[in-house]
Amino acid sequence: MQKESLQEFVRFCIVGIVATVVDAAIFYTVRCFAPYQVALMSGYLISLVFNYFFTVRWTFRARTTMANAVGVFIAHLFNLFVVRMGLMYLFIHFCSLSDKWAYLPTLAISMVTNFLVVKFVVKKFS
Repeated sequence: MQKESLQEFVRFCIVGIVATVVDAAIFYTVRCFAPYQVALMSGYLISLVFNYFFTVRWTFRARTTMANAVGVFIAHLFNLFVVRMGLMYLFIHFCSLSDKWAYLPTLAISMVTNFLVVKFVVKKFS
């Protein structure tokens, strides 16, 4: 079972890297003309569509269903609004990082929490 979890995590990271490139490109582009909150949501939500299909079908080798689509969407909203927005706020307002730098550790931490929450949802609702 540990080998399967490791393989899932590696596939999750590969999908995550591609989704992260999309997310980051949109974040830094939108950030040129909008507040970091809008840029963070824009990149995250657009990359979510790609991420959903590849995460469910390739990473966890499960069927896409309405139940896991809703579950993954809710898990990602939790990750976006609780984990990412919370960490960004913490890094910007308490650690005095610029939003452009705060994005990087926020991204790294949220990948781990996202893996755990999405894995639970996909396994439960597939």
